[in-house]
Amino acid sequence: MDDNQSREIGVTRVALAGAISATAFFILCWVGSLLPIGPASHMYLSLFNSVQTSSIVSLFQGMCWSLAFGLIAGGLFALSFNALSGLGRR
Repeated sequence: MDDNQSREIGVTRVALAGAISATAFFILCWVGSLLPIGPASHMYLSLFNSVQTSSIVSLFQGMCWSLAFGLIAGGLFALSFNALSGLGRR
């Protein structure tokens, strides 16, 4: 295995990790929107849907969009990381 390959990360794994993380974070914010803890969770929820934040429709719609966003963001991160792997050489 060449040194450059050992520095690459799996695009699929990072994309899935991003999707799971973004979806879990959305669910936590949705639960937070049911409690009077401040506007921060409402602002994150409004990124992924336009319906009332505490509704079940909001939860499912937001979970789907968060999943898609996490997949894209994680995939782009891994591709960028792998593309820049040559910068780490000394």
